[in-house]
Amino acid sequence: MTPWKVLVVDDEEGIHGITRMIFRGYEFEQRPIELISAMSGAEARTLLAQHPDIALVLLDVVMETDHEGLQLVDHIRNELHNQNIRIILRTGHPGYAPEAQVIVNYDINDYLSKAELSASRLLTSVVVALRSYRDIRNAQQQALATPESQQAEQPLLPEASRQLQAQISPVLRQSKRLQQLDLNPMAQDLCRDIDAWQSRLNNSIHLLDQSGIPAAGNPVDCQALMNRILQVFLPQSRQEGWLLDYRVDPALSAINSDAVLLEQLLISTVELAILQADGHDLKLSLQKADQPEHLLFSVGQSEGQPRLSHSPWHKHLQRQLQRLCQQLNGHLLEADDLGTLRCLLPVSL
Repeated sequence: MTPWKVLVVDDEEGIHGITRMIFRGYEFEQRPIELISAMSGAEARTLLAQHPDIALVLLDVVMETDHEGLQLVDHIRNELHNQNIRIILRTGHPGYAPEAQVIVNYDINDYLSKAELSASRLLTSVVVALRSYRDIRNAQQQALATPESQQAEQPLLPEASRQLQAQISPVLRQSKRLQQLDLNPMAQDLCRDIDAWQSRLNNSIHLLDQSGIPAAGNPVDCQALMNRILQVFLPQSRQEGWLLDYRVDPALSAINSDAVLLEQLLISTVELAILQADGHDLKLSLQKADQPEHLLFSVGQSEGQPRLSHSPWHKHLQRQLQRLCQQLNGHLLEADDLGTLRCLLPVSL
């Protein structure tokens, strides 16, 4: 089987030896891992040119210079224009490259401290990165193989979205009118459940329309927004017996963002997290990021490993999260070990 090529860039020979020992005999999806060693950023540039099929770079930050690793990231993304290759920074000098600053300013996929790095943590990060690389390559190959007849049908999706929205909008309005009536408690609960399911359906319909709409700024009450998200998913949570909890940073009482796009992003992120959690409890968090004038929205399960799916809907949700983040001028960060989904968004506080 063709091996996964992993480029190890580090000026310490011991790091290369330890990495080789950890991955000796290791396979991912019945394919071995081939380690390619570079002792400097200059040597890495040569090897990248010789091996365009490298899937992953394990990259030290401090080598010839204090920021040689970061300069190599810039070379890969902006000079080689290689967006497929996954990049994991490994540093023994975190002060030279603070994690939050690097994640925001550089297109990397993980950040590991050598002092805290274990064999199992490295293996997990590499598997996540290789899986991401595999999905990117599969999507590209599938796009190239898409028949012209299917490509011609793509404009149908936005029109179908508009038609379905026109049909469900009156139902949503009537549902909200029912909630205003003097109903008994059981009927009120039923109306709220119907409204929640209809809201999720409406959001899914919106995701069929992939056209980009520029974000508009308006005040958003963070607590009210998260309460709304909780209510949308409460019926399924009760039905299946898992919990959905959230935390809002007290410093985020109100923000300035696009309320409609932001709600779409939050609902869609939770939808994807539910698919991955496989019945485990979920925790939502909305907090100020280390980056000024940014917030970090995260959704993850409290225990267990995520159930990764390759269904068309799962992949569609991932693409739409990326699109919604871009419309809000933000970034969809790489998922962590527990599959936590994280969105970094610029806002006015």
